[in-house]
Amino acid sequence: MNYGKRADGTAKGSGYFGQLQRPDGSVSTEISVGVGIDGKEVEIPLIVPTLNKRELDWLLRNDPQKKGYFDKMPPSILDKAYEHAVQRMKAGKSPFASEADIEEPPQ
Repeated sequence: MNYGKRADGTAKGSGYFGQLQRPDGSVSTEISVGVGIDGKEVEIPLIVPTLNKRELDWLLRNDPQKKGYFDKMPPSILDKAYEHAVQRMKAGKSPFASEADIEEPPQ
């Protein structure tokens, strides 16, 4: 599947939970954001395995292109995404999921 490109030009993947249906009928897999890690700007996914159902639902119900998206986002979402990315990067992995990382979304 072609999910488009991230801001850094790399191809988006299917994310940690595969294609997730949004209320408008479109799908999301990653929802990326740029953050500072070790003094560098790094793109990371917001949809990570440590989210609970409420947090995942918030991401799918809200449009990341709309003004105020990040201001309204529950802080726990970005906190979890950041911590997950840091752990993966320390282990020498990409913050983004590989096909081997796909799992069921929280219920």
